[in-house]
Amino acid sequence: MSDSREPIISNRVVPRWQRKEMERRNKITTSNTSFSSLSNVSSTIGESFSGITSGEARRTPCKPSLTLNMPYKTTNPDGTPKKKLGTSLKCQNKVGTPKKILSKSREGKRSAHTTPSCDRFIPPRSGNNFDSSGFDMLNKEDENLDSPTTRRYKEVMKQNLNIAPQPKILNMRNKAPLPSNNLLSSQPKGMFAQSSGQVNRKASYRSIPQSAWRVLDAPDLNNDYYLNLLDWSVGNLLCVALNDSVYIWNAASGDITVLTEHDCQIASVQWSPIVPEIIAIGDYNNTVSLWNVEKQAQIRSMAGHTDRVGSLAWNEYILSSGSRSGQIIHHDVRVANHQVATLTGHDLEVCGLAYSKDGKYLASGSNDNRVMVWADRETTPVHTLIEHSAAVKALAWSPHSKYLLATGGGSQDRQLCFWNASAGTLQHKVNTGSQVSSILWSQHSKELVTGHGYLQNQLTVWKYPSMTRIAELTGHQDRVLQLAMSPEGSTVVSLGADESIRLWKVFESCTERKSKKGGENVARSMSKLSMNCRR
Repeated sequence: MSDSREPIISNRVVPRWQRKEMERRNKITTSNTSFSSLSNVSSTIGESFSGITSGEARRTPCKPSLTLNMPYKTTNPDGTPKKKLGTSLKCQNKVGTPKKILSKSREGKRSAHTTPSCDRFIPPRSGNNFDSSGFDMLNKEDENLDSPTTRRYKEVMKQNLNIAPQPKILNMRNKAPLPSNNLLSSQPKGMFAQSSGQVNRKASYRSIPQSAWRVLDAPDLNNDYYLNLLDWSVGNLLCVALNDSVYIWNAASGDITVLTEHDCQIASVQWSPIVPEIIAIGDYNNTVSLWNVEKQAQIRSMAGHTDRVGSLAWNEYILSSGSRSGQIIHHDVRVANHQVATLTGHDLEVCGLAYSKDGKYLASGSNDNRVMVWADRETTPVHTLIEHSAAVKALAWSPHSKYLLATGGGSQDRQLCFWNASAGTLQHKVNTGSQVSSILWSQHSKELVTGHGYLQNQLTVWKYPSMTRIAELTGHQDRVLQLAMSPEGSTVVSLGADESIRLWKVFESCTERKSKKGGENVARSMSKLSMNCRR
């Protein structure tokens, strides 16, 4: 009887799907196989295939070992050799994630980096909302899908409902508190307080009032550029000449008195710097007279000029007078024969005279566009300064730099020049843009103020030596004829051709400057003390 069964084919080819299934099952078995740790705790770890019967795997327990008790192919299906398990063990956490690989070659040392042995920075958690932050992170992709209209709508709704913006997810640090502005405050300050960025930084310029704090009327004023009709005494008395009369205004009490009524027009007035109650008056009768204000009486009259006396200057007991003839006469008011010297350097009217602080030099400005520097009691000029192209009436010696002379030209020149009078050299000049009628230096700071004519009829405050305009003070309706300064050096009075006298708060007085400097010194000391404490 013949056997109808098919012969067994021992070397049959395994189908591809079956070979893939076998490889998959081998991988699953390998991943589920684990080994015991070095603690020698016995447990059932892995499973192995002993064979494949009807597509199912027969599982048998095995002991922990460095090798698997299973048929293990050393080559992949494509013929490439598989990697050996070696001595590296790969374990799993409870959740199935692989742990770091431990290698025996490193003698049990971890390959991961260790935490450095330094203090850790612990960020503050009080301002963090982790629930809201986590929600924002999960829904961040959905927000990107919103249209511009939808995003705009959400922003408007948040503003209307007063919904505060969400804080940062990781707010690593808060800003340090700002230091208190009051350095003398008793409140404790943080040792590491954040700097405000302003370290005792002084303001660029002072705040100067733009309007006059007092205005006086000056009717019948002689509108003549070449005359000097205003002066302020060291006794705080303001003198102004109006036509043929001389008026005295007491700045402390506000009283106004009439000193004299001449039989001719007044051309110049000048207070004595060493005897506060004495004033010199030059007139159109070519004479110079001395008056005592307290007694309201004339002391003496001194002749010698051949034309009106439009400028005066004191040097202790020597009174110098300049006339329209171009002559300058020195008068010694202590002796009967008062005329001690006559200077004849100018060709036209002398409209400006000024002595240096030490009295060594006399500067004279004239309508001949020249400035001459005269030494004490000499009849020939030491230097003749030729730079201006118009009459020079404005003259002023700097109280801060020895022999620094400032001069200003008329309407055809408009230049402000600074000279080294000792050497006779021009240091620099500035075009002011208008007629310069008067110059005054600040007594306590390197600043000066100038009076001007057309176009703006203003007072200009300058910073020296940069010659930066600090302020422009306007108010006169006509040109400024002359300026004078109060004894304490803070108030400047201007005499305008609009028949008005205006008082301006221009400079800092000595008291204000000392108190401000004292406050700055205290603040600087407290700042240094604070810095030392922080260290």
